[in-house]
Amino acid sequence: MLRLRQVDTMTASELRNMQEVLFNKETEVVQSESTAKGLSIESLRLHQDLEKVQQLEAKINSELSTLKEQLSNMKSELDTFRDLNTLRHTAEEKKKRLLESQTSLAQRRDSFMQLLEEMNQKYEAQKTKLQENETHTQLANLERKWQHLEQNNYVMKEFIASKTQQCEYASMTNNVYQLVAEYNKSLMDA
Repeated sequence: MLRLRQVDTMTASELRNMQEVLFNKETEVVQSESTAKGLSIESLRLHQDLEKVQQLEAKINSELSTLKEQLSNMKSELDTFRDLNTLRHTAEEKKKRLLESQTSLAQRRDSFMQLLEEMNQKYEAQKTKLQENETHTQLANLERKWQHLEQNNYVMKEFIASKTQQCEYASMTNNVYQLVAEYNKSLMDA
C-alpha cells in the first residue's frame, strides 16, 4: 500500500508537472499563434509599404529623367546665351535682312500703286471716250429698247397663253355631250 501511495504520489507529482508543462506549452502555442498572426499582418503591411516605395521610386526616376533633360536643354541654351557676340551678330543680320525685305516690299507696293493709278486713268479715259462715241450711244439705246421689247413680248406671250386656255372649250363640249347622252340613256332604261 505504501508503495501504491508512492506511485500515486509520484504519479500525482508527475501529473502536476505534466499539467504545468502542458499549460506552459499551450500558452506558448497561443503566444506563437498570436506572434505568427502579428508577423503575418506586419508582413502584409511591409509588402504594401514596399509597393508604395517602388511606385515612389519609379516616379522619382521619371522626374529625375525629366529634370536631367531640362537641365541639358538649359545648358545648351546657356551656352547659346553666353556667346553674346554671336547672338548680337545673328540678330543684326536678321534685322538687316528684314529691313531690306521691308524696303523691297515698299518699293514694289509703290510701283504697283503707280501702275494701278495709271491703269485707272486709262480706264476712265477710255470710258469717257466710249460714252462720247455716237455709235456706242446708239448701241446702248438700242440695247435698252431691245430689253423693253423683250419684256413686252414676254407679257404678250403670257396674255395669249391665258386667253388660249380660256378659249379651249371644244374638249369640254364633247365631254358635256357625252354626259348628256349617258344621262338620257339611263332615263330611257329606267
